[in-house]
Amino acid sequence: MPQTIHSLSQTDRQLLLGQTIAPTANDDSGSSSLFVALSEGRYEDILRSPAAKAIFGTDQEDGPAVDPSFTPSDLGPYVTDLVLSYIQAQGASAWTEITLIGATCLSAFVQTNWTGPEFSLDPVGLLPRLLAERWKESFTTTAPLVLEEGMDKHEVGRRAYAAHVYLGVKQSEERAQLDRVLLRQLSVDGEDAYSMAPRPMYLYLARLLLVDIPNADADRLAERDMATPMAHWWSARVLLIQQSLLDYPSQTLMDQIIGHFAKVKQSLPPSPASDSALQSADTRDSAQTVPVLDDDSEMPSFERSADDDNGIPLTSASMAPNGHEWDSVATADRDLWARYLLELGVVYSQHHMPLDSKQCFIQAQAASGLQWEMTGAKGKRTRFQTNDITQLVLLAKSATRAAGSNSASQLPEALALNDDTLLEKIKFTEAAVEEHAGQERLQATDECILLALCLNVQNENVAHGLTTELMRPFVSRVLEQPTNWSVYTMGLLLRSRLETAKMRTAERATLQLQALVDQITHPLPSAQEAGAAERLQYLYALSLPSQWEFERELANQFMTMGVIRSALDIYERLGMWDEIVSCYVLLEQNEVAQRIINEQLALYPDSSKLWCVLGDLKLEPEHWRHAWEISGQRYARAMRSLGAHYYGKGDYAQAVECYQLALDLNPLFEKSWYVLGCAAMQVKNWELAAKSFQRVVNLEHDNGEAWNNLATVYIHMGSSHRDRAWYALREAVKSKYDSWQVWSNFMTVSVGLGQISSAIHAMTRVIELRADKDGAASIDLDALHTIINSVTRGRILVGLDEKQAVHAEGQYVRYMEHLLVSTIEARITNSAPLWRAMADYWFWRKDYRHCLDCYIKAYRCLSQMPQVAYAQVVFSDAVDAALELVSMYENLGDKTQVVRVATGADAAVPELKSAAIEQPVCADWKHQSKMMLRALVGKAKDSFEGTPTYVRLTEALSALRQA
Repeated sequence: MPQTIHSLSQTDRQLLLGQTIAPTANDDSGSSSLFVALSEGRYEDILRSPAAKAIFGTDQEDGPAVDPSFTPSDLGPYVTDLVLSYIQAQGASAWTEITLIGATCLSAFVQTNWTGPEFSLDPVGLLPRLLAERWKESFTTTAPLVLEEGMDKHEVGRRAYAAHVYLGVKQSEERAQLDRVLLRQLSVDGEDAYSMAPRPMYLYLARLLLVDIPNADADRLAERDMATPMAHWWSARVLLIQQSLLDYPSQTLMDQIIGHFAKVKQSLPPSPASDSALQSADTRDSAQTVPVLDDDSEMPSFERSADDDNGIPLTSASMAPNGHEWDSVATADRDLWARYLLELGVVYSQHHMPLDSKQCFIQAQAASGLQWEMTGAKGKRTRFQTNDITQLVLLAKSATRAAGSNSASQLPEALALNDDTLLEKIKFTEAAVEEHAGQERLQATDECILLALCLNVQNENVAHGLTTELMRPFVSRVLEQPTNWSVYTMGLLLRSRLETAKMRTAERATLQLQALVDQITHPLPSAQEAGAAERLQYLYALSLPSQWEFERELANQFMTMGVIRSALDIYERLGMWDEIVSCYVLLEQNEVAQRIINEQLALYPDSSKLWCVLGDLKLEPEHWRHAWEISGQRYARAMRSLGAHYYGKGDYAQAVECYQLALDLNPLFEKSWYVLGCAAMQVKNWELAAKSFQRVVNLEHDNGEAWNNLATVYIHMGSSHRDRAWYALREAVKSKYDSWQVWSNFMTVSVGLGQISSAIHAMTRVIELRADKDGAASIDLDALHTIINSVTRGRILVGLDEKQAVHAEGQYVRYMEHLLVSTIEARITNSAPLWRAMADYWFWRKDYRHCLDCYIKAYRCLSQMPQVAYAQVVFSDAVDAALELVSMYENLGDKTQVVRVATGADAAVPELKSAAIEQPVCADWKHQSKMMLRALVGKAKDSFEGTPTYVRLTEALSALRQA
């Protein structure tokens, strides 16, 4: 029986959108007060509520929780029993309270690890008193660091507060064991959760309440969905945060997140939004069909347009072509859909799926009604610049005007550039200012969309100065008029990333990163800080990193600047062992790196990650094997490392086995699929290779190497797969546009399939890329003969009616003449076989002058070689070409051909009118033939007189004289 999900209520919508819910005077229900408290960020009030105490057993003085043998592994079953008992006592309506408490646990975890400010309630305080005492937080560092008067907080490292939760602090052994067990249970597909994330119990409880307990029973899930339709949206959010804890993305979590978003869609109001984005990579694999070849009478377009190079179109009209379809949707519904599509796009973006994310962002823009345009305006960037030059500027307008901004004191600190050359902002001319002045404040959702589009530019393009310039206007527009703490933080982060590459802005970028870290780790008095509700309001619509990722980014910037010691301090405190090893290897202190890893292994001998790091450092396969075994054959990284080792050694069969084991655990690794495909090709396992490269291009559609390899695999699989090979190569050339090898493969397959227009285009591109260096060697003469024969003998017109045939022939004539005249003749003049091949086409076109000219040039290519006077082979070829040319003179010379000639007094003036008249192709062909043969006889007389070839030549000359 299909499951029914009710529509979202008004309070559900407000809560999901982060809007404050006003208390209702006549509603005394427990869930109503929880809605209000959660919307206001009063998480501790919710976790101290009677419902939360009942669910977590806070006030229990007996039962299993007081048993000394109670372990962290018993926590899940214990809470599950309490939840089920609460539902049995309160009825189905209890699911609303359970969902809200789960959302509160998630928000508490996010506040602790993503946004701040500090959340004072220890999660074990939710449990019975004996467990809370046993597992309470106990810090080894308790003495606060007092700053001297006037000292800037950014001049010192992290401050240690008494009982303050922060990354890298050591806990008591009991508490550390609890956190390790919970983080192990949050690991998925052999990917470990970050081992030092503070207070993982909040996330564990959130997942338990929102995902695990409801999903354990189908009837229970249906009951929950009927009672609280917003639960799936919160479930997707908790799984996304769990995904952010993992070292590498998990396919299982990805599929679950998309599944929850699909359920959410059932509770949303009708809209024009597309369903195409709601599918996983596995679904795309199963949907693969044999491609249909294009109509070959039209030249395919492979050129990269400006839109392709820029990653996104430069006008809002092209970004949201169907935006008018949303006009009939109510404004409140459009806001809900915009947030839904935006959060879904962020999911795809974080999983490195830019095509899917871009599609979601386009639809989110259409739903919100955002209008934007990238344009240019005259201005200056430097203090001493004298001439105004065109600068990119982004014009954007929300469908409805946004309210006033937050207090500046509650926003993150934006540092000034203070450079002696660069201006803080572009100084536009008065005309530009007047033209673009008065941009309205944007809605925060629209600012999120602009930042998402900005990130999509980066995801779809390589690191390049042009990419940076395209991203900058998006960031500048968001930072102009800040509306929300998290949105402004994300804008400052993106600005810092853009500025790290330039010497004059790198210092500000680094200090800004430090300031963003400090705003979470160095809390100011609460009156000067944005509250938790504001900080979390748009968090799920942004790609805002966690605290440890923020600090990792800061440390990476230190590494870029050569401040390795400061970077090491951060890496060591955060337990980022891969980066620690990289630092010491860079310092040529491998023995120090080994000592540090061995010290950690002495403390945590069952850490698969540490064994893998040691294997990477020493390049000893037994360490990776040991990591695999102690993980119960569940640590995918060990097999990935071992597979890479075997592939590097040339043991492709072992590499295939290792990568298959790793990808069975977690298939969301396009690089692993790529190497597996390469290894499978080496062992000639074509089916596995095809599957592997298909997964690569599904995860990363613009991977030209994968498309090319996939085509190679299909070619090896036989003629029945040639259509697939052609399709794969067509996609490959879009990404590998400057690779003549890929174009050559595409040309060969196109010729074999009779896709002549594609073959012509591919040959044109190969010649453009190779001719300057390789000359005539850049042309595949067999392919050219096949193309010319297909056109001249009518093979391309088979199956067409008369009208279609006339149109198609006209198209091919234009394609061929562009190839022969504009491409080949303009670049290559020294190949006799090439000129003879082109002569066949011009003879078919009845352009006899051009045909004869090709034969003349073919002869000259041979007769002008120095070897013709002494090398028998070259002389014989020249004689054959000469006699062939004489024959063509004889056959074509007396023919007439319509040509256009100037009718004015001075034929050299191009502006004069011309007329079409008939003229002989070569009126003096006999004289030309005699002159040519006499010249060749004179060159060869000393070396070849009396030889059969020389006799043939002289006899032909005598015959001409007697004619």
